[in-house]
Amino acid sequence: MAKYDLAEQLVCHIAREFGPEDNFAVVAMGIVPLIGTALGVKLYAPGIIMLGMRGGLGNKGLWSSGLRMPPIPWPEDLTIAPCSRIDVFEAVAGGKWCIFMGPVQLDKFGNANLSIIGDKKNPKVALQGSRGMPDNTVNAPREYYWVSQHTTRIFVDTVDFISGVGYTPARLRGELKWGAPEKVFSNLGIFDFDKKTGRMRLKAVWTGVSPQQVVENTGFELIMPSSVPEAGPPTDEELSVLRGEIDPMGIRKMELGIA
Repeated sequence: MAKYDLAEQLVCHIAREFGPEDNFAVVAMGIVPLIGTALGVKLYAPGIIMLGMRGGLGNKGLWSSGLRMPPIPWPEDLTIAPCSRIDVFEAVAGGKWCIFMGPVQLDKFGNANLSIIGDKKNPKVALQGSRGMPDNTVNAPREYYWVSQHTTRIFVDTVDFISGVGYTPARLRGELKWGAPEKVFSNLGIFDFDKKTGRMRLKAVWTGVSPQQVVENTGFELIMPSSVPEAGPPTDEELSVLRGEIDPMGIRKMELGIA
């Protein structure tokens, strides 16, 4: 088995979220989920469409939601489809949409904040606003959260403002049927949600990360399995395609500060 780093392990596990039955559009906010999605399309899910906003920033007109993404030399056979905002709205409303979003706060029920920090009437910080989170979390057939730096400032007991709806009582009663967060990927581990209580659960930690590190950097009590597994390593095929075709420049490391 080849040696691998955190960025490679993360990217490969994101890629495995997709399979041959998937035929929706995907937008990934962040370098790691973007490269992970591209690897997933290449190896596991040829029916996925990676969306790129016309006139957007980055390589091949890639939509980066205002984040200046470094140019990535994609393989020639990896298509990034150009789209307009109308195309995006149609995909969201039509249930053909999957997105990786980066919240500024995320609570134990998967409610996400992208709007303000502090009191609603007198916030300490005003951010970019909820943007598409409200629609994504009630319409998307599948959505994920990505946090590059797992800290108690982001993983909080209660978010200051609900931009994206998690496992609220209404969702647990079955009143919201779409858009529930599937998983959370952070630089410490993988998390999912208990469908009975709606609470976040530690699913696995990355190589070299201990469950205690996760606990110390989370601002609420996680559901913990009796024995927390370590996420599996990348396969030789995944590493070969990732390093040789998808991201030969190692751009995946930038978001995690890996040399």
